[in-house]
Amino acid sequence: MKRRKRPIGVLLIIAALIIMQLPVSEAEAATSSASDFRIEGSTLVKYRGTEKSVSVPDTVQTIGKGAFEDNTNVELVVLPNSVKEIEAYAFWGCDRLDTVVLGRGLKAVGDYAFAGCKGLVQMTLPANVTSVGVQSFADCVNLKDITIPPETVFIHDTAFDGCWQLTIHCQTGSIADRYAQDFYERQKEMPEYEDVPGYSSVSDNDEQEPQPTQTPEPVPAPETEPVPGYSGEENNTEGDPLGNTKVVGNRAVIFLNPEALNVYGAESGAASEVPVSDAPTPVMEFSEGRQEGGLPKYAVVDGRVVADQAYYRSLELSDVSLPESIREIGQFAYARSSLKEIRIPQGVENICYGAFYHCDDLQTVSLPDTVRNVEPKAFRNTAWVERFLSGDSADGGDYLVSGGVLAAYRGNGANVSVPEGVRVIAAEVFQGHEEIQSVTFPESLRVIGEGAFEDCTELKEIALNQGLEQIKDRAFLNCAAEKISVPASVQTIGLRAIEGIQAEYAGEEPERTYEISATRLSNESFRAPEPDAEAVADGVVVESPDGASAVLEGAGRSYVLQITESGDTASMNTAFRRIFGTQMPEGTYVYDMKLTDNSGIPLTKLGRQMLTVVLPLPEALAGQEIRLFRTDRNGQLEEISAEPVTVEGRNSLRFATNTVSQIALCPAGASQAQPVEIGEEIVSMGAPPEAARKTALPWKYPVGCGVLLTGAVLVFAGGRRRSR
Repeated sequence: MKRRKRPIGVLLIIAALIIMQLPVSEAEAATSSASDFRIEGSTLVKYRGTEKSVSVPDTVQTIGKGAFEDNTNVELVVLPNSVKEIEAYAFWGCDRLDTVVLGRGLKAVGDYAFAGCKGLVQMTLPANVTSVGVQSFADCVNLKDITIPPETVFIHDTAFDGCWQLTIHCQTGSIADRYAQDFYERQKEMPEYEDVPGYSSVSDNDEQEPQPTQTPEPVPAPETEPVPGYSGEENNTEGDPLGNTKVVGNRAVIFLNPEALNVYGAESGAASEVPVSDAPTPVMEFSEGRQEGGLPKYAVVDGRVVADQAYYRSLELSDVSLPESIREIGQFAYARSSLKEIRIPQGVENICYGAFYHCDDLQTVSLPDTVRNVEPKAFRNTAWVERFLSGDSADGGDYLVSGGVLAAYRGNGANVSVPEGVRVIAAEVFQGHEEIQSVTFPESLRVIGEGAFEDCTELKEIALNQGLEQIKDRAFLNCAAEKISVPASVQTIGLRAIEGIQAEYAGEEPERTYEISATRLSNESFRAPEPDAEAVADGVVVESPDGASAVLEGAGRSYVLQITESGDTASMNTAFRRIFGTQMPEGTYVYDMKLTDNSGIPLTKLGRQMLTVVLPLPEALAGQEIRLFRTDRNGQLEEISAEPVTVEGRNSLRFATNTVSQIALCPAGASQAQPVEIGEEIVSMGAPPEAARKTALPWKYPVGCGVLLTGAVLVFAGGRRRSR
């Protein structure tokens, strides 16, 4: 549970009061002219200026509805003590707004007042504020701290929706305190809460992005060898014949017309065995907050997978057509980006968790008839779905269907008949529709998605169709049906899919499966309703190897960790070749790690909880400096910090990770560093250990980072932010 740090809140209040006492010129906000303000009576109706710093005149008592809406210039706003109310949508979508000084006279923050202000990092509400309205700060995704006074007696449940990093500072026992406890529980369900912890709020090469105070400077990515023939300056401008769409994956720039470009491959010995497609593949460079070692990652892996978070929050996207080789769109691949239209090609089978989450401008989606799986929140909060649900879409009926995939439902009837032609019901489409009492399915249906009818508490009659093949996890969990007839065509049934319902099988009982969501540590309820009554005390038992130990931060159940030397190093070798253009160094040891709870399901994503492991070193590595690598969900290489320690006289390696996967221990040359002597028990788990001193591994970065690309040139350059 988060603590409410009142001292920080007090400092913020003091700072705000000091600024309010300064002359406007000293506060650096008196740059707007009187003509920039359209004022009617005491209401600021519209700010029409283009300044970055704005000081509202002290004759204003109300910031009117939409007064600054979608202003992409303003970064600093100072409100005088005369302002009593901020009305709805006042600062909606002010992407660059990073500092707001509120006057002491403010009493109410209206609905959606600061919604979508992605630059806001901290806020202090003055003591006179009594109410905070509907989604007032919704999707302020970088808002980390807000101080709410005890005088605030009304805070709408949705006031901070999407603020997955937020800590609320308030007085113990106040309305805000009670609100905070409920909010922190809801916060855990926000899609980004676990998936992008500590992710840099802005691209580290975007000079025009707001840089809020108290935010550390981004750590520069490691240098790479220059691309021959490239000057380092961006050379693609609007209307350039290189292409009509420029894709930027953080620090990488890619041009889409292969005929206009030279092609540069890797040096000799590069990864010729790594499969690539003809489609250009940009490289992502993660900040230290996302990946400790700073290794680059490919936005498209081996031409087949759009990597997890590949274009997360990219503002350089508009219309995108993916190459025919793509088979999967990864988790949060395009989430919160400026994407407007996506054409997904034939062959794509999986659209992963949150893939297009909060693509607010995504109006058009074209799905192929090869899609077999649409995971939760894949299209949540996209314009495509939201327009349909609100009734503004031209699509008729109650069902949003593309390529045979039922993506959304807006009906409210008791009896549901899924239309013919639907092959796949996406995850959570009917979830929580308590009015549904019966449902029938078309002969075309093959897959009922994860949680599709979960919590449809009045659903009593379920008529499954012949030809149905898969019923995914929690599909009918918490429904009222007593019996269900399962046709012989059903091949798999997921976790808790028909829990509590008596099943009658027309053929052999289907195979029991689980979805990737069940491998998240936090989704305990997805795996089983309660821990095994005979479970041992909370903690981690390491079954192998001898002498290894582990501690899981915040462990609420018993867990078993197995670490075994791997008999299959092919995927790790591929990961090395993809980045370094060579296989793993000689003498590398590869281990498989498997963490389970009483369900027996491997737990791979630990979210914000860290697993600290002490692993005894093989004799061959004793006395050497070690670099530790792991692979991510897409098979891409990541480096994690580790330090040498001794446990009962045995040389060991201690490291902390929130991803349980295959790891590689690589010798990095002889080391003079003395290991730290530690006891048998790990005492502290607060943070990963500091990185051990590293020396260069015996390889070099080839041009192109080890992958021969056809039809594209990779260049590292600074992208320019494009306003909404």
